[in-house]
Amino acid sequence: MNDIGKPAVPTKCSRCDRLMAEVPVCDYCHWLNPAATGVDYFSLLGLPRQFDLSAEQITAKFLAVSRHTHPDFHSRENPDSQQLALRVSAAVNDAYRTLKDPAARAAYLLELLGGKSVEEDKSVPEGFLATMMMMQEEIADARSAGNAAELDRLRAVLQMQHDGLMRRVAGLFGEYQDAVACQAIGTDTLQSMRKHLNAVSYVRKLLSQTNVQRTNE
Repeated sequence: MNDIGKPAVPTKCSRCDRLMAEVPVCDYCHWLNPAATGVDYFSLLGLPRQFDLSAEQITAKFLAVSRHTHPDFHSRENPDSQQLALRVSAAVNDAYRTLKDPAARAAYLLELLGGKSVEEDKSVPEGFLATMMMMQEEIADARSAGNAAELDRLRAVLQMQHDGLMRRVAGLFGEYQDAVACQAIGTDTLQSMRKHLNAVSYVRKLLSQTNVQRTNE
């Protein structure tokens, strides 16, 4: 998939005037970029603005960037530089936490594209809630009875539901890329993304409930 939108372009270093290969820090003199905390997470880690990213790709970029943004690396500099290091390092860590989780990455990219947040739209696909209410009742019954085998079965069903929803989310990002020239289709696709991501969040909550009984056994 090609980049969706255009990420921020690295600027010249304010200390050595060389073009910065990465947004947060100059790879030549290791001077931190004060503007780094104001760019999107994809640009911050030097990643393409797209959903289809591997965990290895994200981690590699994070490690490369964080190496010279960690506060310990700037411990001998003046107080202002140390405070900047704290802010930039916190932003880099936030970016990594968000982008390494596919659902969080999808939700973040969705909002970058102009889609609604979960606070603005709590809708889910048609028929989804009825299925989940039934699953929730079955989980409650299994926990009450201490039925570990049934909890395992329900967890497997929910995991399949989760994985299917995430595959659909990935597909919707592809559809959005194809329909980017058509505003109406693009808007509908973004709305569908939000519904499926809301469903993913619901399924994850139920998955966590299948773990409670097994943890207490």
